[in-house]
Formats: sequence, C-alpha cells, structure tokens
Amino acid sequence: MMKMKPILLTIFALCCLMPALAQNKLRNDSLMNRELTLEKEYNPTIQDAVKMSQLPELREPQAPKSNVEFSNYTTTYEVQSKIFPLNPQAYLTNLNYSKYKGYLTGGVSNLIDIDGDLGYQILNSNNDRLNIFFSHRSSGCNVSYLQDELLENDTRKFKINDNWGGLNYLHDSGHFQFFADAKYTNSAFNYYGLSIPYFDYFPGLFTQNTNNFDKNTNQINNMFEAHLGVSSEKDSKLHYIINANYTNFRQKYGNTMDVNGSTENRFLFDVDIHQMFNTTAGLGLAGSIKMYSYSNLFKILNDSTTNYWTYSLNPYFYLEEHDLELVLGAKVEAEINGRSKIIVSPAVRINYHPNEKVLLYLLAEGGRKDNSQYNMYYENRYVDPLIRVIDSRSPVDATAGIKLIPVSTLSVEIFGGYKITNDEHFYYSNVGAKNVYDDTTPMLAGNWITPVYEDANTLKFGADLKYAYQDIFELNLKGTYYQWNISQGEYAILYEAWNKPNFETNLSVSYRLPILPLRFDLSYLGAYGRKAANNFTLSESVKMNDIHDLSLKGTYSLTSNFSIYASLNNLLFSKYDLWWGYPAQNFNIMGGLSVLF
Repeated sequence: MMKMKPILLTIFALCCLMPALAQNKLRNDSLMNRELTLEKEYNPTIQDAVKMSQLPELREPQAPKSNVEFSNYTTTYEVQSKIFPLNPQAYLTNLNYSKYKGYLTGGVSNLIDIDGDLGYQILNSNNDRLNIFFSHRSSGCNVSYLQDELLENDTRKFKINDNWGGLNYLHDSGHFQFFADAKYTNSAFNYYGLSIPYFDYFPGLFTQNTNNFDKNTNQINNMFEAHLGVSSEKDSKLHYIINANYTNFRQKYGNTMDVNGSTENRFLFDVDIHQMFNTTAGLGLAGSIKMYSYSNLFKILNDSTTNYWTYSLNPYFYLEEHDLELVLGAKVEAEINGRSKIIVSPAVRINYHPNEKVLLYLLAEGGRKDNSQYNMYYENRYVDPLIRVIDSRSPVDATAGIKLIPVSTLSVEIFGGYKITNDEHFYYSNVGAKNVYDDTTPMLAGNWITPVYEDANTLKFGADLKYAYQDIFELNLKGTYYQWNISQGEYAILYEAWNKPNFETNLSVSYRLPILPLRFDLSYLGAYGRKAANNFTLSESVKMNDIHDLSLKGTYSLTSNFSIYASLNNLLFSKYDLWWGYPAQNFNIMGGLSVLF
C-alpha cells in the first residue's frame, strides 16, 4: 500500500485539475425498452395500459451503477465495477437456456386495454446476435376526476395507443464487440386532465371563453432512436467502450391543432478508456459530447431551446482487490450556447467486503440530468408540448449503505443518502389559464403539466430486503423515506416539493406451486405524502391521494412453451391521480396468453 500512496496523490491532483465525465442515467423503464434475448425460459410480463400513462417518477437514483445512456443492449463489458453483490439464490431468477427463438404475448382487459408483444431472434451464434421486437399498448376507458368540488361529476375518456418496434445486433469478433440497435415509437394520447372553468370563478378577469378545450383529439409523438457502439473484450489490458447515439422526437401538435408541435434532435457521443497497471489497478478517462437542436419551443427561464451542446470529462483511478473495489475520480460538465453552466462533481465509488456476508459501499457522484423531451416523455407525457424541461445539475449525489447476507437466500440492505440539486423540476397542473385563443380555436388541453424550478436538497433513508426459498418463493420489499428542503428564489412560486412523496414502498412476491405449473406474482407500489399546487393560490398546497397500487397475476403453463394468465389490477380499488387532475384507472381484470416458438 505504501507504493500506492504516490499514485493516489497524483490521481487526486489530476482529478482536481482535469474535467470529468457526465455519468448518464439509463432510463429505468424495462417495459419501454423490451429486448429479446431468449437465453432463459421466460414468459414476458404483461402490464395494464394505465402504467403507460406514467406514474410520477417516485424514486431518486438508488443503486450506484455505471450506465451508458440509451443503449438497449447490455454488453458483457463493464467500464466500472458494480456496487451490488449477488442477490439471494432462487430458481425464479436463475433459469435454464431457452431452445425457443421467439415469443408472442397478448392480453385484453375488461376496460378494453389491449397489450401485445412479438419478438424473434434471427441470429444467435457465438459471434452474432440479431433480434427484432414489436410491442403495443392501448386503452380507451372512461375515468372520473377526484376533485368533485371543481366539476360537474362528469367522466372523461382516457386514451393511449403506443406502438414501438426495432432491432438490435451484437457481433463478437473475439477481440472486440460491435453492437447496434434502433427503435421507432408512435404514441397517441389525449390530454384528458381536469380543466377548471376559470371564467366561472373569476367572471371579471377574462373577456372570452377560457374553457374552450378539445380533449378528444390525440397528441401524436413520434420517436426514432439509433445507437452504434464498440467495446473491448473484458480480459483486455486496455479497456475501451465507444458509443454514438441519435434520437429524434417529434410532436404533431402544439397548443392547438393549428399549431405545429416541437421537434428535438439529439446527437450523443461518449467514450471510456482505462489502462490497467497490473491485475488490480488502472487509470481511466471518460468523456462525452451532446448536441441538441429544437424548433417551435418557448424560451423558458433564459434556457436556450434553439441549438446548444455540452461536453464532459471524467479522469479516474480504478482499484480492485479481493476485499476492496475502488473508483476515485472527478467530473466536470459544461453547457455551451445554452445557459453556459459548468458543474463539477465527484466520481467516487467504494465497495468494501470485510467478509463474504457483508458489503459496505459508498457512492458520491453528481452531474447534469438530461431532461430532453425524449427523456421527459417517459417521465410525464402530459407536460406542455411546447416546453423543454430545463436540465438539473447536481454537485453532489451521495449514497452510503451496508448489505448483509446472513444466508445465501436472504439479503438485507440499509442505506442513506444526500443530494444537492440546482434547478430541480417540480410539476403543477396549469389548468385553463393558458387559453388565450378565440372560441373557434380550442386548445388540446385545459390542464397542461408545467414545470417549475427551485434548488433542492434531498435527504433519504431506506431499507431493501430480498428473500428466496428454493424454486418456490421469492420476495423483495423496499421502503424509502425522503425529506425535501426547497431553496426559494427571488420569484419563487414553489413552497413545497410538489408531486414528490415523503415515503415510498415497493413490494414484489412470486410463488410457484410445487405440484402444479402455476405461478402467482404480487406487486405493490405505495407513495405517501404527495402534494400539488392549489390552482388558485400557488403559495398553498393541496394533499393528493396516496398511491396504493396492488396487482396480482396468475400464470398457468399448459405446455413448456404455452401459458395463459389472468391479472387483477388495482386490487385495493384505490383512487389516486398520476398527476393532479389526471386520474389513474380503477380496478380491472386482464387475461391473455404467452407463446414461445
């Protein structure tokens, strides 16, 4: 270790002087990034279409991971070490190789939700893999608003029709890996949220009808994404991974059918190279360049939505010994032509295994969150179509925890963290006030979801328990508490962390009958303490209904490649808003089948 001190001092000096890489957050949405890799016997999970309307983004970044933005492929190459040890052993997560090349699933609910998935593995050799996939989610049911005092007890049609498909390819030459993928998404939906008739509440304020809204016309989003990449083999002394990505996001309409929607183009390029000194230590440098261009967008808070670009660099030192995994680095990110902001943050990861049953970990990083229209579609599709959410910047995002594995079937994790964020975005429902058109030009929505920004500090504590018994039972229970501290600016209208929960819990349970080919999957999402803006007095907040989303699915395998299922969704008959004025679906039953071929 004495020989390592000069190297460590050199690295710390280098980290202070050199700029650093933006560690991009991979969108955690497996449903929207369905990939066909049939290496395991598996029946794709079908979820009800209401999930596609996007629950609020409840979770802060939890586990320390190192991901490359956008890639649908998961390569065998790892740039930096993962933070997690192995999970409890279970048959349900360790299945056998599949002899089938394709899958087909389909399901229909009593609310006329329709789900479907089709995929096929065209190539699967030692050197090449080529997969294609298609998916569909749609719904057209009626929903009732929860704000009874503001409406005439009417119902609205909740409509979603999402279709996406694509392909991915991987070539392994033995010396390097080449991967490519592309996906096209067409999404149609209506802005069905509650609109308040302002002229009834303030008759002298408006000179025209401010309740002229069109909630039946569908907004149309079209998204194309493509990715090319190359990486070294894992056992190479010189490790590298290079990615080039492109996304195109287009909306058909702006605020009315007569106004063109916005267009966003993103070009993303990132590289990570590190050289090992010996079998345990090495130096690395990562970096990225991102270019953005927009049309038909409003300029919000001096944030240029025309053309701008960002760059980032991240030098780091890497060490992996038998009981210690260490990454020490720093990141710097700069925005050019936009707000000209520069953010410097740490890039530190420490995993320490005092013994085989205990893991201590620390993650301290930060950086810029890419809130592009493409990414925001997956977070909240009902955001005002002519607004680009400002990127937030985090100088510090730290998480520390301990994970215990007393036996091979059980793990218990306790963690805590603190995050400092500049320009954190929060949502409020801007109901009706934006309508300045004449009576013959109805707006597509009387309830736009509008972002507001404040600096915020977030404290979190949580626990995560995983248990598995043989090939029969598996349980995962996680709970996280959040405390938000808002730093109000000179023109602040935000007084609380709107749409952010104080406590969140996730439960998933799987049980397979030992004597029958029958499996049950229970899932629960709970979010408590959410608040929304009072739409008449923004200085006040209103309490939103807590989320209690419980679902139960039963799957019966008639043969090794054919199964049927039934899913009971919203079993607690919970009434809650996804966003204020945008209610979720009620209880529904979905049935369907799954075929491997």
